[in-house]
Amino acid sequence: KRPAVPKRDEPPVHGLRTTKNFITQNAVENIMSVPKRPAKIFVDTKHGDKAPLPPSGLEPVYTNKKDFGKTPQYIERRKEEMQRAQDEYDAYIADHFRRGAMQSLQESDRQAILDGLKTNWEQLHHEYQGLSVVTDTAPKKNRKERMESEMKQLERDIELIEKHQIIYI
Repeated sequence: KRPAVPKRDEPPVHGLRTTKNFITQNAVENIMSVPKRPAKIFVDTKHGDKAPLPPSGLEPVYTNKKDFGKTPQYIERRKEEMQRAQDEYDAYIADHFRRGAMQSLQESDRQAILDGLKTNWEQLHHEYQGLSVVTDTAPKKNRKERMESEMKQLERDIELIEKHQIIYI
């Protein structure tokens, strides 16, 4: 509740002073404030008559749709198809395991193959670095191309083995 209005015969209060600097306070408040976002409007006549955009219906409001926030049906169907295909593949692999047609490569064997491929690549790379920069003769050019193709094939093999954790033989 506000204080009462002073009576007519009461003397006014004199000598009240404040140490507040209104100019600097106003400047600081304006600097620290977040700028106000302009309201969305549309102009509907050539004279520039403006109207607010949200209640006009010109801007779609997706949160008002009945299926807002739900997973679309095509994604649900795709997910079910992928799960069904994965189940069929797992059943196929299990069937081949039972028949003994396929065996999985042990992790130690896989790591040994990977290490061997990497050492082969390093040796080939060391030899490649020792080649001369100028390939002026046909044998030098052929040797360089052969080394590059072997290194590329080794890189593909290393990438293939690193990408797949389970390898079937």
